Amino acid sequence: MAAPRPNTFLIGGPKCGTTSLAHYLSEHPDVFLGYPKEPSYWSSDLAQSGTVALVRSLNDYLNIYSSAEGKKVVLDASTRYLFSKVAVRRIVEFNPKAKFIVILRNPIEAAYAYHMEKVFNHFEDEEDFEIAWKLQSRRLQGHSIPSGCDEPKELQYQQVASFGSQLASVLEHVKRDDLLVLFTEDMASDARGTYLKVLDFLDLEDDGRTDFKIKGGAHFNRFQALSRLYQNPPKVIRPVIRSLKQLIRRNFPLSWEYMIKKVLVTRKARKPLSEEMRRDLASGFCEDVKLLEKVTGKDLRHWLDAS
Repeated sequence: MAAPRPNTFLIGGPKCGTTSLAHYLSEHPDVFLGYPKEPSYWSSDLAQSGTVALVRSLNDYLNIYSSAEGKKVVLDASTRYLFSKVAVRRIVEFNPKAKFIVILRNPIEAAYAYHMEKVFNHFEDEEDFEIAWKLQSRRLQGHSIPSGCDEPKELQYQQVASFGSQLASVLEHVKRDDLLVLFTEDMASDARGTYLKVLDFLDLEDDGRTDFKIKGGAHFNRFQALSRLYQNPPKVIRPVIRSLKQLIRRNFPLSWEYMIKKVLVTRKARKPLSEEMRRDLASGFCEDVKLLEKVTGKDLRHWLDAS
């Protein structure tokens, strides 16, 4: 029997509900989600910086899914793939029958949340989103790059959240029948209905799931120094931290990992963007949202309402 290979890719967008959907699917009896859930192997144009694992070769990648025998859906949930210029093409070359799922959100909210995530992971040292947004052009020239950031492209918040152009690029390589596009707002208003749509797309039976708690919402670090050591340590000790995380994962229940994160993390709502900033973002994303409307056939004008 052939070794298990990923056949389904939840490729983004970041901070759009992918963590929640990946969690729901991981508990379906016919689905296998590997660890790490985001190996980011196919986005070779973006530098890897994970402290869970570095996936350097196809063999490393396939080893993540070696326990997936007998599962109908083998899931790679790397959200970098939507932003990557090469990932989707490489995936289709690897598996021409691959299925792709994309979840999209108002880019104004997605960009803001993504900045928060980069601050949380210590890849971004400018905590004020408005300032970080204004730094984009300077950073594109290689200036003001935080010492902990291995991939400066991910500080280009407008590009990261330009879902219209990204989805159009995906469709250059993927047949529409092999792509499911979802929206975060639909998951929020009808989580089970959206989940059933995913199961139908993947040809999976309804497992009767009714628990749709949100995963991966807004979060902040309690202890900056300790969090930096855990999330984004100096490169010289990253192999040690990586090995420690893998050791904990192999030898202790998942509850230990959750307990560590609970100690390090606090959850609270982000402060609202100023009206002026929302207007600036709406203007910046206007053309891309129009493209997304054209690609999906969905009316998204409300996304650009700055009120």
